Amino acid sequence: MASRILLFNHKGGVGKTTSAYNIGWKFAESGYRVLLVDGDSQVNLTARSLGEEFEEYYDEASPTRNNNIYDAVRPVFEGRPAPIEAFDCPTAEDNGNLFVLPGHPDLSSLEGQISLAQETRGTLSVTKNLPGAIHQIIYLAEQRHNIDISIIDINPGLGALNQNFFMISDAFIVPTNPDPFSLMSLKTLGLEIEKWVGWKEKFGPAFSNATYPLPEGITRFLGALHSRFNRHKSKAAGRYHERLSQIDQRIEDDLIPKLDSIGCLFPAKAYEDASKVKMPDAAVDPDVRRLYALARIPDFAQVSHIATDIGKPVFGLTERDLRDAGLRGNVKSSVQANVEVFDEIFDGIVEKIRIIMKL
Repeated sequence: MASRILLFNHKGGVGKTTSAYNIGWKFAESGYRVLLVDGDSQVNLTARSLGEEFEEYYDEASPTRNNNIYDAVRPVFEGRPAPIEAFDCPTAEDNGNLFVLPGHPDLSSLEGQISLAQETRGTLSVTKNLPGAIHQIIYLAEQRHNIDISIIDINPGLGALNQNFFMISDAFIVPTNPDPFSLMSLKTLGLEIEKWVGWKEKFGPAFSNATYPLPEGITRFLGALHSRFNRHKSKAAGRYHERLSQIDQRIEDDLIPKLDSIGCLFPAKAYEDASKVKMPDAAVDPDVRRLYALARIPDFAQVSHIATDIGKPVFGLTERDLRDAGLRGNVKSSVQANVEVFDEIFDGIVEKIRIIMKL
């Protein structure tokens, strides 16, 4: 069985898609067979991963136009007597171990039906298969491609669709960025997760005899990932450092006790062991060792743009890539140093995840 990791925060603009892509790539680079699942109707993860093949994949004349998460489950939602079937998932540019379950702009249209199915709690036969449908297509893709780890990206929000993705995952990461809205979002996050976990415990068994049942198990918290801040002397500058510290503190004071009370944490020793992984100075709180912070990820704007244009993660850029991008001399040397920092950070993130989840 593949392990599933969800990138989840109901606040937008916190780097969920970029983090999913980078973590998935780094796991694949380490020898794991990885499936990127695009559960966001903006399909940014699919576009980032497939590069130049993206538009051709959805062209109306293309034989692959229906090979996506939405069209795969649509027969179930339309009540048609057709089973959910696997298809060959494409691989990301330049990474044969990184498979993609493409998203679709119409995926969000399933929200209402999933909500109805969950509200009626399995009492209506016509909706019984809906909550487990998305799990089924991901499972079939995992089986078809012998996947070790699935990384799931979803849209910001607290609707039934995101609840569904949460319930079918093994673990979740909360991406944040250093603004007051990320701080505010943590107040409601634990309460919503408590509702979702309670719903699955109480009503999940009602779907056990469905053709596509919900999987058993609780989704557990891996840690927070702080992205998109300005770097200054290897740490977040000015108020950014202050805000990141506030976010970490709120996670420890508010979110962790709530998650602990509903069984959504891994054993305490797992976080303790993971916190010992060596990380670059730029990736950690300089004042306090944070058990639940996977990393701080600096915003090296120039190198990030180059990576996006080339179709690689930042840590995948080579010296030749930088030369082809027109960088020379001290500028190229500076960018290379940033690439090395990114590589060390994501090596550390992946190692922490491996330790916590025992992968």
